[in-house]
Amino acid sequence: MAFNLDAIVVSFNTTDTVAGLVASGEMGSIAAGTLLIIRLSGRFHPHRVFFVGAATIVTFNVVSVIAPDVLWLGLSRLPAGFALGAVSATVMQTAGRSHRPEMTFGLITASIGVMGMFISFVLPRALNMHQILPAVHQWSQLDGLYIVYVLCSLCALLFIHWTPGGSGGAQSASDHAPLHRSGWFALVGLALLFCGHGLLGVFLVRLGRDLNLAPEVIGYVFMAASLLGIALPVTVGYVGTRVASRISIAIGGAVLITTGLIVANTQLPTVYFLIAPIFAVLPSGIFPIFLGALSRIDPTGRLVGANQAFLMVGAAIAPFIGGALSDFAGYSANGVALACFVAVGVMLAQPALARADALRPVVQEAKEVRNAG
Repeated sequence: MAFNLDAIVVSFNTTDTVAGLVASGEMGSIAAGTLLIIRLSGRFHPHRVFFVGAATIVTFNVVSVIAPDVLWLGLSRLPAGFALGAVSATVMQTAGRSHRPEMTFGLITASIGVMGMFISFVLPRALNMHQILPAVHQWSQLDGLYIVYVLCSLCALLFIHWTPGGSGGAQSASDHAPLHRSGWFALVGLALLFCGHGLLGVFLVRLGRDLNLAPEVIGYVFMAASLLGIALPVTVGYVGTRVASRISIAIGGAVLITTGLIVANTQLPTVYFLIAPIFAVLPSGIFPIFLGALSRIDPTGRLVGANQAFLMVGAAIAPFIGGALSDFAGYSANGVALACFVAVGVMLAQPALARADALRPVVQEAKEVRNAG
């Protein structure tokens, strides 16, 4: 999304605010797709959701390539985002039912880090693809990005056969049991945390451009973040089963605020090179612990599945607010807002994290009894 926002500004000669509005619309659609799938949980076979969702994403990625203006682009991202939300929620709800959710989410996030390595290398070069494409269309830098996305979403169709199955159908009584109130507060906290990160995170490419860095160089920064994103989630997933969740999340939030404020106010490329990758990857370290805690509060996986909706609502707000802040007050204002959002989000999550920590011995004992049987 950081590359998208920069390419939208350059390709359509618009502002951060307008580009942020396009991103907010897409992320809001992801949240809507997530909410629908959570409400219809268990009624559709996961493979059907994956296939229809991936096919929809392919279709509207193609439409985005030929978008003649920013309005057309923004409209084309709505159905693509809705389909992505449905797919993502199905994946996360399946993972939430696993035997060791912290490790499962750690491995999923690490896999995203592997993909991030590829994307961070390819996207800066895709920005120049318009220079070599046939002159049958007025190509822009943004078109090169969406051509890459089309190819990636086509590849996703090839992997549907190996995705987790499970059958749709009637839901069990436990799937309708009321969920603890603290879990919903934690989801609001997660939304605020990711909104805070997004206020600055989606503009990391713009920040690099302001430091006169070439897109390829910025891509290497994102590759470094992706490399950290491979090891960090797996490590955190392992540590998260042994350290109190509320302590881990509090430390992660403090580091996120500190690195965000440094990146938002730096005028030195060296500081950007060193701190931006850490800042960019921190949510992937927080994510497995957070979702593991939600899985202990709600073993049915409903809270974990719903997290995508809350997360994407926060992420949807971030580009528009962040774009307006940067246009009117500079990126240092984004850093201050980030600190406020993250601090409030961590505090809202603390009761649920404490409850999850209290349940951990009980969950572990139940697993040992089940394994012994």
